[in-house]
Amino acid sequence: MKVAIIGMGTAGVSTLNQLSKHKKFKNITVDIFDNAEDMGMGKPFQNDSDRLLINLPANQMSLDPQNEKDFKKWYKKNDEFDYGKAKYLPRLVFGHYMKSILNKLLQKHDNIFVHKHKVDSCYVEEIKDERGQYKIDVCYIEDDEAVCQKYDYVFLTIGMLPYKDPYQLSGLSGYIESPYPTTRALRNVKQNDDIAIIGTGLSSVDVIRYVMENHERLPLVVTSRNAQFPSVRGIRHEIDLKYINDKAIEKFKKSHKGVVPLKDVEKLFKKECEYQNINLQKMLYRFKKDNVYNMKYDLRHEDEVGHFQSFIEEVKHHMIPLWNAMTIDDKKAFLDKYGHHFKRNANPMPQSSAKQLIDWIENGDIIVKEGLENVRKYYGKFRIKYKNVENEDSYHYVINATGPKKHLSELTEDEHFIKGLENKQIIAAHPFGGILVLPYINEVISPKFGTMPNLKVIGQLTTGVNFDVNGVSLLVDQSVRAVKDLYIELEERKKAKKVQSKKK
Repeated sequence: MKVAIIGMGTAGVSTLNQLSKHKKFKNITVDIFDNAEDMGMGKPFQNDSDRLLINLPANQMSLDPQNEKDFKKWYKKNDEFDYGKAKYLPRLVFGHYMKSILNKLLQKHDNIFVHKHKVDSCYVEEIKDERGQYKIDVCYIEDDEAVCQKYDYVFLTIGMLPYKDPYQLSGLSGYIESPYPTTRALRNVKQNDDIAIIGTGLSSVDVIRYVMENHERLPLVVTSRNAQFPSVRGIRHEIDLKYINDKAIEKFKKSHKGVVPLKDVEKLFKKECEYQNINLQKMLYRFKKDNVYNMKYDLRHEDEVGHFQSFIEEVKHHMIPLWNAMTIDDKKAFLDKYGHHFKRNANPMPQSSAKQLIDWIENGDIIVKEGLENVRKYYGKFRIKYKNVENEDSYHYVINATGPKKHLSELTEDEHFIKGLENKQIIAAHPFGGILVLPYINEVISPKFGTMPNLKVIGQLTTGVNFDVNGVSLLVDQSVRAVKDLYIELEERKKAKKVQSKKK
């Protein structure tokens, strides 16, 4: 069987790692695709400033589903990086951990072939094979010529979509479209230039820390519509879910004939929180408009907040069946009511980052402004308009930290790989983000070719179906399931060949 993995960041390396652990791995050949810079590291963990921290403690990060301390163990043995006993390590260190896994696999196995090229397009051959599946052509540019190869099985692991451009500023001088790598973001900025950062999520926290340590002109303005930073990571708790686990959810779904009303989902959550001794209302509505108050609150209540964050993180591992049992209207209502709570509490910032932000804000070095309404460029400077404020603020540079795109409708023609798959009707948009895939098993549901068991998607492209797929552990979970399906298919192909040979 000939296999392709398109994209070699966290999802791609994890998939290859899982493939290699199977006793039948020698029976397949694997071609891996990504550009030289991202190969084995991906965008979030690329070589960048060591001021950019992973938002999870190092002993909770791993590509080994059996050992969550694998990354920390690797770090302790590695002589290249020395950050002492730091609880939170730089992102680039995890990137090198992934790269080391890839390099070991390449040294150990002779059936893995590296292609340091971005895949340009994919095509589906319309003649089915003996298993009733379509072969998939993967095409890339090499030495200015298009090269296409046929594959029996393809993993699409491209990571995040490009960054949003909510104010159509792309291409304008002084507009930094993506904050990563941060070491390049300030390359053309002069020390007396004023800077505004739009967005207040985790990527904004990264950029703030880098700009504050590498740019002289202050204050730095950070703005978004709501201007609310993520929560602050508390103390981790081990969570054993009683009511929101796979077995209990299946029983719950059967009693509701497969469609679960939102009001019953809410009751289930409240019941679980009571069992876990979590004050749900208190945790959901603990925030005020004052970011400093919010961060100080989380720091003071690190045990209670950490308990709730641990609960949310564990629930995310069991949300797929519940999410897909809700109607479209109930999903919309759920996201409107609880989506920001999930996002804010499931992706908290390190305590050290929060303490720095508090100091900078209280000293007046950072100004956080809410009510962002519009950004435009006029007479050489960017003009930022706030709701109910007549005058615009002006800046030499704007750094976009609004986060990645979520919907295919947001993509431009320049982002032609995914747009091409959509235009060829190989993939279809999901109304809640990403593309249509079967829950859990992540098989593409194609408008033209139907369900495609040999085209698997792992990562944030599945977020509409798999509910907020964000985090290394969730990506590893997806990889484990997808790889298991490949080897089942390999065995079925072997059986089919035996049957055919007997007929002959």
